Amino acid sequence: MYDAYIVCQPLMSATTARLLQAASEIVGGNSELANYLGVSEKLLSRFIADRQQLPDVLLLRAVDIILAERQSEVPPIAPATADRRSAGAG
Repeated sequence: MYDAYIVCQPLMSATTARLLQAASEIVGGNSELANYLGVSEKLLSRFIADRQQLPDVLLLRAVDIILAERQSEVPPIAPATADRRSAGAG
């Protein structure tokens, strides 16, 4: 049972590090991300290097950055498309 946990653990760390790197790029760098998360740059670098576990609340804030950026890239629905969707819903 512990073997599965040990095998999965590095994958989660790599995913978290990639997520933090993506959020950092979006906001303009590690200094800006640290400021947004309310932590020091030194602590942020420890999270990225997986030397300290990232609290869930900070993970979710980093995800919010990425989601907000992705949503801003989605083109708005054209009025004709929106009308067809409304008509089909009834």
